[in-house]
Amino acid sequence: NFNWRVYKSPHFEVYYYPEFEQHLGRVVSYAESAYQKVSGDLKHEIHFPIPLILYKTHSEFEETNLFPDFVPEGVLAFAEPVRGRMVLPIDEPPDRLQGLITHELTHVFEFDLIPRSLVQRSIPLWLDEGLADYERGSWDSLDLMTIRDAAVTEQVPPLSRFDEYGGYSNPRVVYNLGHAA
Repeated sequence: NFNWRVYKSPHFEVYYYPEFEQHLGRVVSYAESAYQKVSGDLKHEIHFPIPLILYKTHSEFEETNLFPDFVPEGVLAFAEPVRGRMVLPIDEPPDRLQGLITHELTHVFEFDLIPRSLVQRSIPLWLDEGLADYERGSWDSLDLMTIRDAAVTEQVPPLSRFDEYGGYSNPRVVYNLGHAA
């Protein structure tokens, strides 16, 4: 039972609860900074306040009823194509939190530029996730190692097969290949 409150910033409608309030200014600053970066890079503006739902911890985030089922293990945050909202916990170090916000915000821009329907996903996953990781502006060392290993061993698949690559053994590969492309 979260006692939700709403804070409005220039580009966001931020949903938070009292236990979170001490972090609100910092996180809104990260979100507004990410908005300026992504908007400038993509030369696009979002013409509605972006709903940003914040949780103080990942375990509280996992309790969300905004996700259709349960939040799968390994999901750090998500953006919804139909509602254009972002949902995330803030218990990451500052640089990783900034990157997470930028990644999810890029999805909101993608959804606004190329609307998605509930019936069809018309954009390859590698393109969506690759652009979001590219906008984040940094490589995790494990992700970079995966791409270098694929290049050195000449196992980089053609673009048309990026979405099939990795699978359950390493689901981040599709993000990494898209980021590299």
